[in-house]
Amino acid sequence: LGALNPTMPPHRQLLIAVSVIAITSVPLLLADTVPLLALAVFVSGIAISPTFITAFGLIERRVPESMLTEGVTWVMTGIGIGMALGAFVSGWVVDNFGAQNGFWVSVAAGTATVATIAMGQRSLAGHKGASVAGSIPQPAE
Repeated sequence: LGALNPTMPPHRQLLIAVSVIAITSVPLLLADTVPLLALAVFVSGIAISPTFITAFGLIERRVPESMLTEGVTWVMTGIGIGMALGAFVSGWVVDNFGAQNGFWVSVAAGTATVATIAMGQRSLAGHKGASVAGSIPQPAE
């Protein structure tokens, strides 16, 4: 994403990347054969790496250097929790409503992610008054 437009702010790149993931989760609902499902998962998966790269680049720019490890750790923890929760909810949906309906969890999660990133654009951009980053105590030098 950044390679296509290096002047685009990373918070906008992140919104585009998660939007691509959300949009490409919709074909999962339509896949009715294993080859179509494999193709849909492949296409959706293409956006994951750019999303992670953009997210970590944004963390690097927004989190004070002295707290960078903690910032990355929080994001990695969130990813792990999201994956575990997604697997749990998808399994419950599949058990109760059938295998094809399990993909609605991906669509719903993608939609929620886009909404969350869209609402957080001001804070992610670093506008004053939008975050508490300036109030984080810094270690004495």
